[in-house]
Amino acid sequence: MSDSTDITKLSADLDARLENRFGARHGSLLKRLRKAGGGVPRRLARDAAVIGQAVELDHHPKLRKRVDGPAVKAAHDRIARHIDSIDPKERRKDFWLGQLGSLAFNLLVIVALVIIVMKWRGLF
Repeated sequence: MSDSTDITKLSADLDARLENRFGARHGSLLKRLRKAGGGVPRRLARDAAVIGQAVELDHHPKLRKRVDGPAVKAAHDRIARHIDSIDPKERRKDFWLGQLGSLAFNLLVIVALVIIVMKWRGLF
């Protein structure tokens, strides 16, 4: 993959996917992946590093030959598959349901403690 347009297209495709699904516009590919997907698996962090390095090498005409095309394409495919598998609406819903569940549990514990204290003091 010595053609620089391929690397540019792959990088632009990932940029567009991250911006459209998560609104992640600023920073490196790895930073935006962390923002979008929470904890990014190590293999995807390595893939993001491979693509980032390929983009940097692509800017230099003599170093462009060092880019491993199939590895960059495979890394792009894995990252794109991961981005497509994340549903932001589902994550938001899960977050709020978790918060509500935690709040309900805490309220039950407080009510139980109040009842225990009232019984202990003979008020109930």
